Amino acid sequence: MLTILLLAALAQAPVPTADALTGDAPDAGTPAVVPPLPVATLPPATHELFERLKGRVVQVRIIERRSGTRSSIGSAFFVSAEGHALTNYHVISDIVLHPEDYTAEVVREGKDAEAVPVRVVDVDVVHDLAVIQQDEPVKDRFELAPKEPPQGTRLYAMGNPHDLGTTIVEGTYNGLVQDALYDKVHFSGAINPGMSGGPTVTGDGQVIGINVSTMGNQLGFLVPVAHARELLKRAREVKESSPSALLAVVGAQLLDNQQRITDRLLAAPLPTQQLGDYRVPGRWLPFLKCWGDTPHQPENPYTITSYQCSSEEDIFLSGEHRTGVLAYDHAYVSSEQLGALRFAALYEATFSNDPGGVDATKEDVTNFRCRVDFVKVGGIPTRTALCLRAYKKFPGLYDLALRAATTNASTSGVQTSLTLAGFSADNARALARRYLEALAWTK
Repeated sequence: MLTILLLAALAQAPVPTADALTGDAPDAGTPAVVPPLPVATLPPATHELFERLKGRVVQVRIIERRSGTRSSIGSAFFVSAEGHALTNYHVISDIVLHPEDYTAEVVREGKDAEAVPVRVVDVDVVHDLAVIQQDEPVKDRFELAPKEPPQGTRLYAMGNPHDLGTTIVEGTYNGLVQDALYDKVHFSGAINPGMSGGPTVTGDGQVIGINVSTMGNQLGFLVPVAHARELLKRAREVKESSPSALLAVVGAQLLDNQQRITDRLLAAPLPTQQLGDYRVPGRWLPFLKCWGDTPHQPENPYTITSYQCSSEEDIFLSGEHRTGVLAYDHAYVSSEQLGALRFAALYEATFSNDPGGVDATKEDVTNFRCRVDFVKVGGIPTRTALCLRAYKKFPGLYDLALRAATTNASTSGVQTSLTLAGFSADNARALARRYLEALAWTK
């Protein structure tokens, strides 16, 4: 960069005249006059865009009622004259789950800005969106883009990172993430904590996405504007929203989502993957990411080859509870050194009835209830443990944890586990059955 700036500075220097070329050379001790390096400034277009739009972006503050202080912050932006603003569901989730303990307010940029109370009007928990509203009308607001821009379009993300005030970050639109379970836009730009719920706009100020998450290294993600348009349209028709009504909306959306995933899975053939002497469930659908490995540990008298698949995405319910997950893993355990008895002890030690599963608290779910059986799967004797736990706030939803281990060979076997989070009991069992039916012995 320094070389480029120096070349640019020299290119702007006056061209020497013929007299200067033929005249006496400057004294060797006299330093040459070099024009000063240009000072780096914010591009005028970005500066003008920021000045025009910053008043439409607000900080969202979640207030804990007992202490009267902030418990968390995020961003939002106005999208209607009636005071509607868009943000992320995860920014305001405490109000939906614990309305008796939390409330929300928004604050505009500026030293004299006052906090204005807001209420949650509607949510889209699957796509991590929410609409909040203040009672005061709004004059300056964003327009939602009618469609996605071309890939490579320069974009500008706005929000309140780390409580530092409204900022603007340049980046690039890279289209929808391919083979994702939940729609999201790949944004090449820095989205930092506190910017969640802020807008990402084009050069003309139209919103094309809502800031939602980051993986660091200029790798950010946005909720596509299409989902925001749909939610806003629905929210503007809501006359009154109570805490119980919002909780029911979240539950209905989760039930619809798990049905959509179940229908996709059951409609697709389940490919199998060779693992030792067995075939096991492979990559069921493209949204799953699969990996395999065999650790090199020559001191062990056995080997364990693993193969695992996961959706790598989830739905945020609270800081302690995620749902909408599909994951499974297999382990092929074998030994040429251990006898049958010693291998059986090893095999038993690696198999556990602990259902595991996704993180949740006692406030969110019940304890797992498990059933252990010895069954035949494709003619293979198999030990299984199928466990279910219920969601306390969302009736009809369960987490499933399945553990199974083949028992047909004396010094080898496959152990497998399936995790489903946020499914109906019938759908979870149907998926577990299809999963187990894919096991086969090839020796």
